[in-house]
Amino acid sequence: MFQENKENGMAIEYYNSLPVAIFQISKQGIINFINSEAQELFAISQTELYQKSFTTLLSETSKESFHSFINTIGLGKNKNSCLVEIIVRQNFTKQVSLFANLSLDGEWIQLVAVETSNENKISYKMEFEDISNVAHVGRWELNLITGSLDWSKKIYEIFELDPNQFQPSYETFLSVIHPEDRDKVNHAYSQSLINKQKYEIEHRLILLDGRIKWVRETCYSLFDSKGNPEISIGTCQDITKQKELEIHLKESEKKYSNLVENTASLVWSTDQNGKFSYLNPAWEKLLGHTKEEMLNRPFSDFQPADIAIREQKVFETFKSGRESSKNNYESVFLSKEGEIKYLNFYPTPLYNESGDFIGVQGTANDITFKRTLDLKLEETYFELGQRQFAIDQHAIVAITDLNADIIYVNKKFCEISKYTRDELIGENHRIINSGYHPPEFFKNLYNTIKSGNTWHGEIKNRAKDGSFYWVATTIAPIKNARGEIEKYLSIRTDITEIKEADEKIKSLLNEKALILVEVHHRIKNNMNTIYSLLKMEANSQKEILHKTILLDASNRVRSMMLLYDKLYRSENTDIISIKDYFPTLITEILNIFPHQGNITTDVQVEPVAISTKILSSIGIIVNELVTNSMKYSFSEGQSGKITFHAKIQNQILIINYEDDGIPIDPTILLQSTNSFGLNLINMLVKQLKGIVHIENTNGTKYKIEIKI
Repeated sequence: MFQENKENGMAIEYYNSLPVAIFQISKQGIINFINSEAQELFAISQTELYQKSFTTLLSETSKESFHSFINTIGLGKNKNSCLVEIIVRQNFTKQVSLFANLSLDGEWIQLVAVETSNENKISYKMEFEDISNVAHVGRWELNLITGSLDWSKKIYEIFELDPNQFQPSYETFLSVIHPEDRDKVNHAYSQSLINKQKYEIEHRLILLDGRIKWVRETCYSLFDSKGNPEISIGTCQDITKQKELEIHLKESEKKYSNLVENTASLVWSTDQNGKFSYLNPAWEKLLGHTKEEMLNRPFSDFQPADIAIREQKVFETFKSGRESSKNNYESVFLSKEGEIKYLNFYPTPLYNESGDFIGVQGTANDITFKRTLDLKLEETYFELGQRQFAIDQHAIVAITDLNADIIYVNKKFCEISKYTRDELIGENHRIINSGYHPPEFFKNLYNTIKSGNTWHGEIKNRAKDGSFYWVATTIAPIKNARGEIEKYLSIRTDITEIKEADEKIKSLLNEKALILVEVHHRIKNNMNTIYSLLKMEANSQKEILHKTILLDASNRVRSMMLLYDKLYRSENTDIISIKDYFPTLITEILNIFPHQGNITTDVQVEPVAISTKILSSIGIIVNELVTNSMKYSFSEGQSGKITFHAKIQNQILIINYEDDGIPIDPTILLQSTNSFGLNLINMLVKQLKGIVHIENTNGTKYKIEIKI
């Protein structure tokens, strides 16, 4: 076997790729290696030449000059070239120029053979030009001794330069390279001279009209016996279309990746054992498990036991090849919190080139809402059926003509009105008019149903014996096939007891309101006592920590006192306007601190009433926010500003609170802080099923959202 070149470690494959004939011979002229180009030039194989003298290829007249040439090279002396005549076959010779270098270790001589003249052949450069026209590859040669740069015709075509107007040099070559790639190309070439290795690089050209081209460049260099570079030979191939396609493919891949990563659909794949190998972010959002928690685990780990057994059977059909594809099917997964999620799966089995099963991929849609809705609809249909039965048993039903004359009544109508069916049929509905409602009431009723709409309301009627009864009434027009109103259907429910109960409830509520006012008054007084005791105890403490704790507690009591004071003064003890509550609360909290005169406020609150139960907790939160600002953000009498804005948006109370004092420590987290105040804020917001965000830029900012 031929060995690799020991001069620079380049492999045989590299020499075989070169467009010149190369030999490796000993100082005595024994051939150790011959590349493919040399085999073609000399019409002989490697096996025929291995370990034979190079002179066997030469004519008798050339042997002496060849020996003189390699002896000079073997002594480490340079010699430009040697012109010899080689015997290709009987009675046919070629003239070639030999160029040689001694290897660095002094053991081998590298010969480059270039055909100089032959009637049947053209030079290798001309041959390369023909090949380059087909392969779109240009050739260049840089003489590092003279500095001259030789370009093939294809190079000029690639660079779109006129050979009559452009004189190539290494510097002018760099000027054609895109400015962002020049250092990269120059570095690659410089390193190849240092490392004595071939290099390959892709870079951009910037043409005279500003267009960009991509080229792939390769280069190798020849060195003298001292290791100094003499000639660099390279190729340049236009790869613009390939690069544009590559960039397009990358952009398409990126768009597809973004689509998959951002789609609400669930995208997934498993290996041949059913373990997840890919999951898009939609899975994390749906199930609550992170991608890392799910990858490389069987899908059955995230399903109810009975569903997992069924799904495993489905997977086995894919794995065994008994089923090459499957229509969408419904499956069930469990979230991290144990919630059931219904998914519609669209799987596709995966096979390698050998037809072996390697996994499954596909998409899935979350149909939990639809399934839940279906279940609720089933329950609703059942409930409606039960209600319909109840209506048939207990509803008061009547049908009248367009003049409101009764043409049908059911049994319940007769029972509640105490009229017989014969007494009612043909009579106008005025027969049960109690006189309680004004004429405008019935005028509006008839205008509504005459216009084709349904009327709903409560009516007080009078029975035959003079007693009164209340009915919740729905009157709807009945139309014929032409859309014309023919009659009216009324369905009534006896609500007499409900109306009487309402009257009692109103009376009780009035009594309750009076009691609550008294209760709030007493609670306020009791809290005032507690507040005073805490203040007194705080003032008696010498330890600053103990004193601070008692003062904080007294401030929280004061916040609740204000709420009960508002309740006591309010006509409605269930709700309070936040516009009346928050500004006063903030002012009273600030008055506790001696340096409050240095603080300005911007308080903007919408006039919205909310439940006192919610407001009580929010009052404590506001107390903690203002107290923290005064104690920590504006310590030692520092001046500053507190901003408090509260508004209602989509049934959510949004509180924006901020101060421009010393910012909160960015390492503090609501969930882990040792601060009682911050823990209290976090706990109360969670109890109210709200969220809180903290920022520490230019002071401290809180944004609290609570659904009311």
